[in-house]
Amino acid sequence: MGSWTKLAVLATAIVLASSCTSGTGTATGSVKAPATSASSPVLMPAGGGDGDSWHDTRGREYRLGLVNTPEYNECYGSEATAKRKELTADGFRADVYTQDVYGRGVSVVTTASGVNVNDYLARYGFANDKYFSQYRHENPKLASQLDTAFAKARAERRGLWSACSGTHGAAARP
Repeated sequence: MGSWTKLAVLATAIVLASSCTSGTGTATGSVKAPATSASSPVLMPAGGGDGDSWHDTRGREYRLGLVNTPEYNECYGSEATAKRKELTADGFRADVYTQDVYGRGVSVVTTASGVNVNDYLARYGFANDKYFSQYRHENPKLASQLDTAFAKARAERRGLWSACSGTHGAAARP
C-alpha cells in the first residue's frame, strides 16, 4: 500500500471516529444513539397514538421499549403524547427487538435525525419507569442507557417527576 493510500485510509478513519457520539446527549437535549442502522427505512407515523405507542402509515404498531408514558388522562400524559408526536413527526426508525402481548413491535426508536426517542422521553421527564424492572432483561444495552436517563430526570425533577405526585408520576389529573 502506497503512502498516499495509507494517508487516505487514516484520514477516513479519523473522520469516521470524530463523527461518533457517546449517546449521552448535550445541554440542548439532543440525545443521539446508534441504536438503529442509518440504512433502515425512515417510517412515517400515522395520526393518533400516545406517548409510548403508535402506528406507522403502513399500519404496523410500535411500542417504545423500557419506558412508560402516562395515559392521556393522567398527569403529564398529554405532554408526553405531544412530545413523542413532535419527535417522530418528520419520520423515525424502529429497531424492533421483541413483540409484546398485543403484537406491537417493542423498539428502540430514533428520529430521522438520530435522536433516541426512548432515552429523550426518559431523560426529560416525559416517561416513567413503571415497567422498567420487569422488562429490562429484554434489552440490557437500552436498560443501561435508561438507568442514567431516569436518574438524571429524577434528580433534576424534570417533567412528570415534579409535575405529578404518586408512584411513577402517573397520578390522575385533579
